[in-house]
Amino acid sequence: MTEVIQSISSISNEHKEHLGFYAKKLGYSSEQIAVFEEVMETVRTILDKKVRPKTMEWDRQGTKLVNGKLKLPNGYQEVINELIMDNELLSWFVPEDFGGFGYSNIFSNALTSVMAEYDMSLQVGTLISLSVMEALVIYYRPEYEQYLSNFIKGKHTGYVAFTEPQAGSNLENVKSTSMLDGDEYVLNGSKIFISNGGHAEAGLFLAKNMVDGKAQGTNVFYVEGLDGIEILRLEDKSGLKANPTAQLQFNNVRVPKENLIADAGNGYRKVLERLMGMRTGVVAQGVGAVSRALELAESYADQRIQFGKPINSFYGVKRKLDEMKRQLPRMLKHCYLASFALDRYNKGYIPYDIGASGHESELAAADGIPGIARGALVHYFVSQANIYTSEIANLVLYDAQQIFGGNGFIAENEINKLTRDVRVLPIYEGTSEIHEWLISRAKPALELLPKFKVVSSEFDGTTVYERMLFEKFPSLKGSI
Repeated sequence: MTEVIQSISSISNEHKEHLGFYAKKLGYSSEQIAVFEEVMETVRTILDKKVRPKTMEWDRQGTKLVNGKLKLPNGYQEVINELIMDNELLSWFVPEDFGGFGYSNIFSNALTSVMAEYDMSLQVGTLISLSVMEALVIYYRPEYEQYLSNFIKGKHTGYVAFTEPQAGSNLENVKSTSMLDGDEYVLNGSKIFISNGGHAEAGLFLAKNMVDGKAQGTNVFYVEGLDGIEILRLEDKSGLKANPTAQLQFNNVRVPKENLIADAGNGYRKVLERLMGMRTGVVAQGVGAVSRALELAESYADQRIQFGKPINSFYGVKRKLDEMKRQLPRMLKHCYLASFALDRYNKGYIPYDIGASGHESELAAADGIPGIARGALVHYFVSQANIYTSEIANLVLYDAQQIFGGNGFIAENEINKLTRDVRVLPIYEGTSEIHEWLISRAKPALELLPKFKVVSSEFDGTTVYERMLFEKFPSLKGSI
């Protein structure tokens, strides 16, 4: 059986259908969904006017370190300011109790995919703040009210300083330290690969919890301000060039003891395990990048004339375009299902639609499954979407670039930039190999869901990209 090949417009409609379907299951009304769709249209209007004409210029300019200070591409920060200050974009993702509008992960990822269509660097620079805000909300203290207000009003952008040279996927191996000194903690250590590093004014910092000279677990802190933070190095990346990625040195940075997120010694377990919104964000980035790549490839193939006819009339090119269009709805499904599962988990529910009616019924059902199993389930849904979309995004971009021929190899063409940008997707927020491992660990928990079906069962056959994925990761076949 073959699926109907979808046009770009029908895929956009399917985007809205997925958002509406899953958002209603999470308790959002049609009116709330319509309001957020208007927000996304406002963002699109800004991006069409301010970002589309500048994205390649930003890529060429990149970020620079001049006399210890960051220099961003011309106009880059001004667009972020228009989004988060003039339009208070981040306020939509803060709970109403804390002064926001209460929209959840599924909405932020819908926005992420839209922004990634225009410029992934800008999307990272704007929305990485959500991870910081999520930590402040989940482990709220009264002292955090002003911090959240600063994000709501667009006064701050965020960063997440977790990774170290010897602590990538295994973050419990960090060497940075935190030590209580009176009413303050003193933070020291070096961090690498920090997006927004040295530019964003507020972020999260992971360190050993030092007590009497000995490490007792790990701590996560909210750090506001740049005093005591030195930029050791600005990375020269192959992609995401407009967003700074820096190595930072924290030198005796003092923060109020109330800025400890969660409990002392439990930073890794309580905080990092909950910040999966960063990983679902990677999924949405892949969807956005592939959407734009398909748009560019279709347009180019229609306009490029060889042997007296458009190249989209040649079987090899047409086959690639058809397969790309067949692939994108599957990526959308993975994206929204992972976001839906994470939102359910954050509500205290089983991270899969079990057909329960009402909040109390959902909580009662969740009580029947151990917390560790619920955690494994949400890891499954997030990781399977992450490895699927990030790996396949790279396969699709390879073909999209191929359609451009020699022009695709030239750095000044957007398809070249997109190909370079998506390469990071299977690397950051957990490598594909780590996600494969997490999926294998979660499989026993899936047996607790009698109605569970893998996403692939909802589609006819497999795409060429799925077959390539399963060849590369054989354990995924039949598991996602």
